[in-house]
Amino acid sequence: MASNAVAVGYARDAAQLAVVQGHARNHGYLLAHVVEDGRDAATISQLTQHAADQSAQVVILPGDALLSAARTKLEKELAGVGAQCIVLGAPSAPASGVFERVMPRRDFDAARGRHSKRPGEQHPI
Repeated sequence: MASNAVAVGYARDAAQLAVVQGHARNHGYLLAHVVEDGRDAATISQLTQHAADQSAQVVILPGDALLSAARTKLEKELAGVGAQCIVLGAPSAPASGVFERVMPRRDFDAARGRHSKRPGEQHPI
């Protein structure tokens, strides 16, 4: 991606914002807009719309943002508006802890093939 490409960033908090801004600065991207989402609940469509509204060629997404779990779908949607997705710190998968923030530990373990039973808990019949 060429220097001075227009970028849209995404950040849940000040730490993510600093990482996104630093990445943009270090790679010569013009950071036109940052979607600040304290709830980490933005959708692919919303982020794609921000990229389209800014005519961005790049979207910078922290690897521990929930949207990083849907990277393939996000990349496909962004390609439709002429943008690429850069996921920081997560080359092919969401950073550890992403799913644990939004689903109970038991469900998280079950989704990963680990089944845990809490003390006193009985399996449904």
